[in-house]
Amino acid sequence: MSYIEELLSMTYDECVDSLLKKYGSVPKDYFLDADCIKKTPGITRGKEGLYIHHIDEDKAILLSTPDHARLNSFDYQKADRLVYCNLLEHLVLHIKIVEYPNVEQNYGQICGIGGITNFIVPELNDIYSGIVYKQEWKKKVIEVVLPYKADYLKCIKKIVDMNIHVPLLSSFIFNEKAGIWSKDKNEELFRELKKIGVKY
Repeated sequence: MSYIEELLSMTYDECVDSLLKKYGSVPKDYFLDADCIKKTPGITRGKEGLYIHHIDEDKAILLSTPDHARLNSFDYQKADRLVYCNLLEHLVLHIKIVEYPNVEQNYGQICGIGGITNFIVPELNDIYSGIVYKQEWKKKVIEVVLPYKADYLKCIKKIVDMNIHVPLLSSFIFNEKAGIWSKDKNEELFRELKKIGVKY
């Protein structure tokens, strides 16, 4: 069983604990102060292909953005409420947020879904369609997750099996003229996603 498969079998809290053991703690708060304007320097690990996930995104959406961060407790920005993860592990965390909804989530917000459909899946679709980034840290993001396409498809299958009807055939770079993420140019990934039940 792969590490991603192990995470998919866990609860959200168990996933967070496992990732904290794997990567260690984030050393400082996400933002410098409660104004949530400036991110704390020196806490990113992009050179290792890692992102920072806000653990309390099971209660509130978009906690890494100043406007949404300020609407919530600054405790959500504290170092002990952050965890490192690669992009595929980030997807699992958001799947788990949807699978195990927190009863304390903000009124009117559906946590987890937006991260999946607006950020994580489009980027992973680009990666598994052969995108080439210029930024060195983004190249590392690709390097870390590229060997695990089968695990990515298992994550997508989990979403499909949960009957979450969200767009998963999406991309950040939908430009058929440039030859990126068009059905003709990326037939293999389209076919694989359709085969596991992705409808749109």
